[in-house]
Amino acid sequence: MKSLWLKISLAFFVLILALTLVLWFLLASIMQNAYTETTRDHLIENAEMVSQIIIATEAIDDGERLQEWIRNFDGPIEMRFTVIDEDGTVVADSENDPDTMDNHRNRPEFEAVLSAENEYGETIRYSETQDLNMMYIATPVVSDGETVGAIRTSLSLQIIDEAMRKLWLSLALILGIMLLLTTGAGILIARSITKPIDSVMDVTRRLTEKDYSSRVNTRVSGEIGELSSAVNTLAASLQRQMKEIQENEQQLTSIMSNMVSGVMLINQDGRVELVNSAMEKFFSQHSENVVGQTFDKVGEGIGLGELIRQVFEENKKVHDEVHSYYPEERIMDAHLAPYYGQGWQQKGVIIVLHDITDIRRLEKMRSDFVANVSHELKTPVTSVRGFSETLLSGEVKDEETVRQFLTIIHDESQRLDRLIRDLLNLSKIERQEIPLNVEKVNLTELVHETAVTLQGSAEQKQTNLVLPKEDRAVILEADRDRIRQIILNLIANGINYTHEGGTIEVSLRENIYEIRLIVTDDGIGIPEESLGRIFERFYRVDKARSRHSGGTGLGLAIVKHLIESHKGRIEIESAEDEGTTITVILPKTQNQGN
Repeated sequence: MKSLWLKISLAFFVLILALTLVLWFLLASIMQNAYTETTRDHLIENAEMVSQIIIATEAIDDGERLQEWIRNFDGPIEMRFTVIDEDGTVVADSENDPDTMDNHRNRPEFEAVLSAENEYGETIRYSETQDLNMMYIATPVVSDGETVGAIRTSLSLQIIDEAMRKLWLSLALILGIMLLLTTGAGILIARSITKPIDSVMDVTRRLTEKDYSSRVNTRVSGEIGELSSAVNTLAASLQRQMKEIQENEQQLTSIMSNMVSGVMLINQDGRVELVNSAMEKFFSQHSENVVGQTFDKVGEGIGLGELIRQVFEENKKVHDEVHSYYPEERIMDAHLAPYYGQGWQQKGVIIVLHDITDIRRLEKMRSDFVANVSHELKTPVTSVRGFSETLLSGEVKDEETVRQFLTIIHDESQRLDRLIRDLLNLSKIERQEIPLNVEKVNLTELVHETAVTLQGSAEQKQTNLVLPKEDRAVILEADRDRIRQIILNLIANGINYTHEGGTIEVSLRENIYEIRLIVTDDGIGIPEESLGRIFERFYRVDKARSRHSGGTGLGLAIVKHLIESHKGRIEIESAEDEGTTITVILPKTQNQGN
């Protein structure tokens, strides 16, 4: 705004200067005219006075007496007097000898007097006798109604010029002071106008720099005040709108960041414009390495390129499944749709990916579960059906064979019963339909009680069962029956999968927060590739031996869910032909989590 107040000040100065010059020349012209008019009137008055004296004294015909009398005017009056007769001859002059002077018959002022049309004659010209510019005024000398001569008065214009020079200097000084004062006032006025405008411009500049808290603080009235108020209103509106935009952006960013679905935006040039954190995980790349890349380069690894191209070409939604194999295999449900700008012009493609790997895995597990259940049920049902049909046919007459068939039917029915009960229990545990009856449990005592029920199986296989010492009580808060079920399954598995003469050791360890139940055997062990699936339903490492032992394949799955319902966890270490160690970690109290 510096240029604005300078322009206003300069324009004001030029205007005042022009007005001052006009006023100067106007006043000078008026004063000069007034001074000249005064001088003319003074010359006329003196000429008329002298003319009347000459008429009164009848001295027009006595040249010597008139010359002497006219000479007396030379001293007291700074004016020249010349008496001219009707022929133009100089009779007397107050400054020069009339005998040396030329005839004045052709002088303009004298001719004007002789003319009946003019009361006096006037002219300004250079006087050779005086060597100056002179003003001449001639008035007639009238005797008995006739013009008998003329009285000419003259005055040097040097006096007028000197007076005018002083007048011009005075006017220049006065008008110069006026010019300075008005220029200073103009600068102050310009500054008073531009200062609030400077504030407005500063605020608008800060608004362009996104400082929406800036306001115009000047207190002025009129149009500038209204402008300041309008700018403040605009700034407040922008601040409010930007706050809303920032809040919306924050909400959108939070939503995008916390979405488990991947979102990617492709612009109309086919380049990635936006990806969220979930999409970064799908691509295993940071957004800086993805944004700005072409969709062919980004989507080629998961098969998105062709789908994006299809949306661009057909301008319609596309739904399909895509697969990603790095860093791990993923199955994703892809939804692609065009997005539009103003006038419904296609601006690009938006892609949303839902990770359905777990859903597909669950579907496969459900399918496998149904197949496994069907398979597990088929064997005992087939056995029961086959042997019962044989008995019903009446072809078997031997009582020992009949008893053997009935024993098989009884065993298979019991196995079928155990399978159904385990399935029902597992289903209830998973749905948390079995509430925990939490009480204080002496885990050492419970281990010994549970081991009694398995002592017969251990002795039958000549297995050495090592239990923790009974003199050391280990107390925890838990459901006694559920913990018993966990201990029973783990020790039974150890007995089933340990060679004859082997050893199974049960030990207890505790710290301030948790208790560890450790079951170790030196049996056949578990292959490394099976460790990750050992807790799946119906998964068996040695299927033939598991069925022979009467197992349902659901024991460890039930154990895992019971442990998790107690806010615990289970760990397993095993090596093939070396043995297995299973560690159950449970919190001492149920109001503390792990």
